[in-house]
Amino acid sequence: MATISLSTDNTTLVLNGTVINDFVSGDILTLAPVNPASAHINSSNGGVSIFERIDKNVYDLTISLQHLSDSDAFMNNILNQSPSTILDGSLKENYTKNSDNAIETWLLESGSIITQPTITINSEDGNGIAEYVIRFRTAQRNI
Repeated sequence: MATISLSTDNTTLVLNGTVINDFVSGDILTLAPVNPASAHINSSNGGVSIFERIDKNVYDLTISLQHLSDSDAFMNNILNQSPSTILDGSLKENYTKNSDNAIETWLLESGSIITQPTITINSEDGNGIAEYVIRFRTAQRNI
């Protein structure tokens, strides 16, 4: 299963109506499918049964934010809610095709933060990164 990489320079992420924009400069967002799209059961004499998996559209979104930024504070607040806050939103990536501007959109539904954020501090300039992983029940691509 291939991971989709989206440049933060060309991508807009919106979660629960909030634009997440404090990305590390030049970084990427990764959207990775968790499950296969179908299941195959081989039978004797060369037969095969193919089943569409009901959980085929489950995706993990990994984002790296500037440590202590507004977006990091928003995500931390979501993480600390009890009961857990469900995240819905979209990813939109701008691209050019045949000299025309276009947008690829991912609709993200029913997500939750699945890992505690990883905090990494750069000892050279003091800047830090907070990395979050969000699992969405459904991520549907539209082009």
